Amino acid sequence: MTFFRRTLIACLCICLLGLGVPRVQAAEATYPQQLLASYHADPGGSAGKIEACLDKLEAESPAEGALWRRIMADWVRLNEAGFEDHRVLPEDLPQDDSLCIVVFGYGLGTDGSIRPELEDRLYVALNAARQYPNAYVAVTGGQTSEVPGVTEAGQMAAWLQGQKVAENRLITENQALSTTQNAINTYDLLAERYPQVKTLAVVSSDYHVTCSAVLLQIYSDYQSQVNGTPALNVAAGISCVTDTPVGDRMLSSQAWGIAQITGTPWPGTQSTQEGAASATEPQESPVEVPEAQDEPFGGFFSWIQDIGD
Repeated sequence: MTFFRRTLIACLCICLLGLGVPRVQAAEATYPQQLLASYHADPGGSAGKIEACLDKLEAESPAEGALWRRIMADWVRLNEAGFEDHRVLPEDLPQDDSLCIVVFGYGLGTDGSIRPELEDRLYVALNAARQYPNAYVAVTGGQTSEVPGVTEAGQMAAWLQGQKVAENRLITENQALSTTQNAINTYDLLAERYPQVKTLAVVSSDYHVTCSAVLLQIYSDYQSQVNGTPALNVAAGISCVTDTPVGDRMLSSQAWGIAQITGTPWPGTQSTQEGAASATEPQESPVEVPEAQDEPFGGFFSWIQDIGD
């Protein structure tokens, strides 16, 4: 009887397998998702795939296609600029107050003190401010210490004033707690209160400067094309040297930030369609982890790549 039962069970299993199990179809990737995945997967060899995807998007929606063509052009341009190797601004930037030097913050000590890497960024920014004495200097970063009311931007502004940078040149953004928020808040502040500013130069650490420049530029691209606000140009970036491997310049963080800015949905998350960073954006720790050591969205890009091919 035992042999008979085993044989019967085996036959039933074979029959069930023969009937097959319906496959769950993966959702089709949108063109913006395919664009993000293509450049993230192969920055140096994805030009043909990106161009084909942009052509299809423009055929379906000319306005959206034009926006994404602009986004992709700036994303590629800034990743090829080599800002991680630049310590001094170029000589051909505007000599008046249409230039703004934007300094991205770094987590404070628990007591609110400026940590060494942030001070290194500030020395780079100070040299830039002296090189362009008519430029504004924007500092961005919120409260990352345990001291209430003490913010990265406030500490950076105080440090720069202590180095004789005039107070009327300083623009303070003291709410941001992530690189994407740095970019969004700084652009919004400049667009609203400083209409004379047209050109931006970004200051950060070597592994972080390209990501900062990309998110600031692409938020400007999105806002100017979709909402008609001023278009700003990130024309330069400079950085302090760190021991952190530059790696892929935090490419996954760039893609994540662009998705948040443009409202491009991510699997398993709720993405705003208004084009601003949503509450689902992961907050950066005071010590920013370089992308080369942490690929939290690798599975997403593999999924998109599979269904986009």
